[in-house]
Amino acid sequence: MLQETMNEILSAENEAEEIVAAATLEAKEIVAAAEREREAILLAAKKEAAELMRSLEAETQTAAKADADRIVSVGTAEADAQYAEAEKQVSSAAEQIADKVFEKYGVTSL
Repeated sequence: MLQETMNEILSAENEAEEIVAAATLEAKEIVAAAEREREAILLAAKKEAAELMRSLEAETQTAAKADADRIVSVGTAEADAQYAEAEKQVSSAAEQIADKVFEKYGVTSL
């Protein structure tokens, strides 16, 4: 009976060691799977962040170009208006000078 008990204890110990070994192997597999999943999630997040950055850069460039086009358009319109005003003033000044020359020297036509 003592031998039987000893055999049962040894058998239980062997079974416990097998269970521990199997659990350790399963835990290692779970950790490895979790590590692979973590890497996949990290890679996906990096790709998503890169795509977001490209998208934001494109949006920013588009907005900057639109602003630049608007500024150039406003500047061109202002420059055209100033040019037209200057042209009027030059024409008016030329007429005044011509009138004074004609008046002073008595020349009425050329």
